[in-house]
Amino acid sequence: MKKQTLAVTSMIALLLSVASPFTNTQTPAYAAGQAPAGKPEMKTLAQLDKNDVEAARQAMQKQAGDVPIELDEIRGETADCWVITAKNNRGEVLVTKQEGKVVSVNVKLKLSEVAADLQNTVTSTLKGLDNQHAFTIDRVERINWEKQNIWLFKGQHASVSIDAATGKVNAAKLHYTNEQITPKVIDTAQKALKSLSNDKASALLPEVTLVKQSKERLDQVWAFMDTEGKYSIVIGAKTGKVVAATLISEFINENYTADEDIPKVFAKPFFTKEKAIAAANPIMKKVFNLDLTGYNVSSKYNVYTFTKKGEPTVTASINHKGVFHDFVVSPENGLIN
Repeated sequence: MKKQTLAVTSMIALLLSVASPFTNTQTPAYAAGQAPAGKPEMKTLAQLDKNDVEAARQAMQKQAGDVPIELDEIRGETADCWVITAKNNRGEVLVTKQEGKVVSVNVKLKLSEVAADLQNTVTSTLKGLDNQHAFTIDRVERINWEKQNIWLFKGQHASVSIDAATGKVNAAKLHYTNEQITPKVIDTAQKALKSLSNDKASALLPEVTLVKQSKERLDQVWAFMDTEGKYSIVIGAKTGKVVAATLISEFINENYTADEDIPKVFAKPFFTKEKAIAAANPIMKKVFNLDLTGYNVSSKYNVYTFTKKGEPTVTASINHKGVFHDFVVSPENGLIN
């Protein structure tokens, strides 16, 4: 499923791992020579053009720096590409079947193999979020494709994404159990979940994530989800207020609209100003304690923006049925916390 492009990040995307072109690749479980009837046998590296294979290796080597890269085998495929893995679990490269063009690279490294300045950035960023919370970083991925060019640092209770071009932090996350954070925050999340679901939601997951995400103006927020994965609640770590919420079931499966279809599906505004306020206001009042009466409304395809001088800005998205499913409240200073 492709991510939809919103004015601000979807809270669903916020709770997911970094997107990767390798996520939906197919890796067969059968051995070579034992392909099921009707399915072509997976190629070997020797069957590909040698220049294409070398170009793929060099693409990985460029991202790996001084760590030697040797390609291993074709491990899987998409409709258009081969997924070639490197030896010693050093990552994968995606290469088009027709042109042999490198589409994306994912190199796996040890923390000690990464430049000291990047290591220091990761540590200082996470300590800045919470200097009391224990964490370890022991895995690094260098990801490069058309939608991302990042360093991804991962470990126990933490992860950090850094823009490879600028060296600036894109996002940082620390993971907690609910017992590790202030009971008042848990209580706020539970009440918001109850209101958002009309008392239908299951309990909160026992884990919660503290998130900082610069591009989406998330300064410091707590991200919660219910145990059935139907709802998400986001609470400002500094304000203690609900700042975002998502009805996940209204966004996925039959309610999902792909990026490329959005301009066509929502070419004509679904709501007038008055009807948009009427449709969004019940959840805004119940979950956010905010009344949209008197707000101005603008829209671009499926995203509606509610503004009023001296009041927070609300950005909300609808599905093709006109159901608002994703809400974000931004204060006047633009930082969500």
